[in-house]
Amino acid sequence: MTPAAAIDPEKILRQLRQLWVDLAKEQDRPGGVLRACAMTLIVVAEPNASDADAELARQTIGALMHRHPSRAIVISLREAGDFSASVFSECWTPFAGRQQICAEGIAITADSEQTDEVARLLVPLIAPDLPVVLWCRGPRAFLDRSLDPLFPLAEKVIFDTGRVRNPVSAIEFLRRMCKDRRCVADLAWTRVTGWREAVSHLYDSGSCGDVSGITGVRITYAGDRPGTRALYFARWLERAIPSVNIDLVQTNQAVGASGLQSVVFFSEKKQASVRLVDASTLEIRTTEQTSLTPLPAQTEESLVHEELSILGRDTVYEGMLR
Repeated sequence: MTPAAAIDPEKILRQLRQLWVDLAKEQDRPGGVLRACAMTLIVVAEPNASDADAELARQTIGALMHRHPSRAIVISLREAGDFSASVFSECWTPFAGRQQICAEGIAITADSEQTDEVARLLVPLIAPDLPVVLWCRGPRAFLDRSLDPLFPLAEKVIFDTGRVRNPVSAIEFLRRMCKDRRCVADLAWTRVTGWREAVSHLYDSGSCGDVSGITGVRITYAGDRPGTRALYFARWLERAIPSVNIDLVQTNQAVGASGLQSVVFFSEKKQASVRLVDASTLEIRTTEQTSLTPLPAQTEESLVHEELSILGRDTVYEGMLR
């Protein structure tokens, strides 16, 4: 096993500087190369022998850099893995542009049990005077405490509870982090954005009367247990209409294998519902009319883009975690 001390941060920084020299030499456009960096984005890939998740992370980062240019640091953790590091670039040319824009990246492979050493290694590699975002791609952060040393490095930590086995425990973990004043985000909460917008529009339009007239709410989900999306959505509604009983009910008539399926609002005179029609469409039904509305894109790239666009605290999400 190669120790972390074998990697010299200054050597990596020299490689980055040489990377830009080489890019400039290779550039055949008259506009040259524009170096772009608005943040440091640290990504922890899920461990696997083939580094497939790290490669998926690289691809997603490559697309994100067009809107969020950054110094990307991709960390692959392996059991008893050797420490190694390499640099890379992501370049693109804006439509009808002459100048090529490039962002830089560092790929690090490390021992999964030595993340405290990885954290020390990262400190001099972070782009100075710019925001730092840490993105933990999978459920590992909720299974053990191995990633904890990385959290203090970032102003914002992005998680994804979509694949966790114990949604309640994962949400409690994020609640504790929020109480510790860490700025956290969950892509599972981001996936609920379209549902929240549909419900808000439903009642803001006045077609279902006032929220105060609601006497009950039923949320249906598919799967063995309600996932974090269904739990988040139920909690958001509890805070919006605290005096109303909200039921979470399993359904066998599902669109897709699992997840949030529908919400029905009951009142004395009217009934309204929002239902998943397909992976990208919601049906909004009231006593008077039925309409369809598209869901925002649910790709990993689009979800992370939304979170990177708001580097500050999400007060609605934090309020729901309380």
